Amino acid sequence: MSAPTLRQTSDDKQARARLEVSRHACTLFWERGVSGTSGDDIAAAAGLSTRTIWRYFRTKESCVEPVLARSAQRFIELARQWPAELSLAEHMAANMAANPLTPQELADEVSALRIVTLSVTEPALRTAYLMVNDEMERAFAPVIAARLGLADDDLTARLFAAAVAAAFRVIDEDVGRRAIVEKEKVTQEEALTLIDRAIKDATNGRLGGPVSP
Repeated sequence: MSAPTLRQTSDDKQARARLEVSRHACTLFWERGVSGTSGDDIAAAAGLSTRTIWRYFRTKESCVEPVLARSAQRFIELARQWPAELSLAEHMAANMAANPLTPQELADEVSALRIVTLSVTEPALRTAYLMVNDEMERAFAPVIAARLGLADDDLTARLFAAAVAAAFRVIDEDVGRRAIVEKEKVTQEEALTLIDRAIKDATNGRLGGPVSP
């Protein structure tokens, strides 16, 4: 295996820095609101100059994207390992049991749900959320295609990916409202059941369960 190049090292360092800024931004937006948080506030919390913040992000609201993206990326990585003999809910439950979230990963998931909840009434946050959701949709299409034995650019795979991504937005908003706003305890089993239902409903039952060899 070749050693990482200077460019790769620099990119990794910047990605870590952007994630740390994102975590601070998510916390500030939740505690102070979007209008009550400035780029200067985010920079101060992250220990960086405001100029650096604007070099990393196009707007203060876009600062939330790395935290949102971590959740989406975790799902896509899991979906790519989805065994044919298991439903997605079974696969996710088994993976969660074998690889429980670290405290930081759990904190990021809570932050992501908070931002999803805020995005319902904050258009600029909604834009950031939708951009991440769109990236997840594009990454999920080849997974669906492989699962159904279709070409990567098959229209059915792309339509299913769009439908599933939209369904996931609804689930995120529902779980976020219940868990974050209403302080209701949403169990892992219930969340997985909602995901399983969303995928099956969005694809007329063609996706979600095991597939025949």
